[in-house]
Amino acid sequence: MNTQKLLISVIIPAYNEENYIGKCLDSLQKQTLNRNLYEIIVIDNASTDKTSAIVKKYPVKLIFEKRKSVVIARQKGVDNSRGNIIVSADADTIYPPHWLKRIYVSFSQHPQLVGLVGWIYYSHTPAWFNFTLSLIQRANLWLGKTTGKFPIVYAANFCFKKSALKKIGGYPAHLPELGDQQYVLFKLRPFGPIMINPAVYCHTSPRKLTGNYLRNFLIYNGWHRLVGFLINSLLKRPVIGPTPAQRSHF
Repeated sequence: MNTQKLLISVIIPAYNEENYIGKCLDSLQKQTLNRNLYEIIVIDNASTDKTSAIVKKYPVKLIFEKRKSVVIARQKGVDNSRGNIIVSADADTIYPPHWLKRIYVSFSQHPQLVGLVGWIYYSHTPAWFNFTLSLIQRANLWLGKTTGKFPIVYAANFCFKKSALKKIGGYPAHLPELGDQQYVLFKLRPFGPIMINPAVYCHTSPRKLTGNYLRNFLIYNGWHRLVGFLINSLLKRPVIGPTPAQRSHF
């Protein structure tokens, strides 16, 4: 891919994100990458709060999707994007100033690259949780380096070529959980290398883990993600919905 033709589209779905979206967009306005090399697209996914009013204060593209689904919202963003590199981001996440530049450089230096996975760090989580997450991400990195394959990816920090996403048919509307993460990761593998870059990191909120961390983690990842993914994949429709939205403010 010719580096002169690289354009990044940052896709951010947002449902009732008035407590977070401003900080997220503030961090994206402070990126060191030339502003002409990326666009920011926020998809208001049927919000009933001040999300859209806040987004309109920023030089970003705001579009609306009334069907409440993160995968449908992400696809709406992709369909309205100009870039050839899609960067999946989350509204409750803060991105350091070098984030997009490192993504841009990665795809520029490795034109054969199909996807790029970054690391995430949770804010306001206990030390044992942070340590466990660090071990998981390091194991994921080791697998990637030794086998070329790895299972873990986060929608808050996942990038890929738009042409590759098109080849797999886009985001799967029947998979409200993992449809924008593991599904895309696994489907993209036949089209070229996907690498992990720990230097491409971000800080996200732990709102889905509030209260009893272990219990919520198991419900979130066990029922809604693993069981939901298997059943929804088998039936080709969203029988088990996504994790209930948590909008606690940290």
